[in-house]
Amino acid sequence: MLCPILFVSVNQSFRDTYDLKQLEVWVERAWAITVSKASDCERVVAVKDREPVAAWRLRGAFSTDETYAVSDGSTRNRTGLALGEPLPILPEYRSSVPVLRRGVAVANIDLTPMPPER
Repeated sequence: MLCPILFVSVNQSFRDTYDLKQLEVWVERAWAITVSKASDCERVVAVKDREPVAAWRLRGAFSTDETYAVSDGSTRNRTGLALGEPLPILPEYRSSVPVLRRGVAVANIDLTPMPPER
């Protein structure tokens, strides 16, 4: 089944010494994507130099006070992410990293959907 997966770039924030908790802070930050598009995803994958470095269940997305400019000159609110438990980095992520426009993109990947949280 095709599952929408949210990919986010941590190129500027990633450090080799970070543990998952330290990396989470950067992944939860504000992204240039709509809340509805991010909310459609069940997982988020952090990418450094087109290589997945961590993954989490995505519990939800919310609008932040930070904004970004769009092509018509207006601004939009950035989207924050509510992360769930860490997940393994699947081989399918490595072969499916999309071009990250503004550091974020969604890719539909053929995966077994995650079970609902309890």
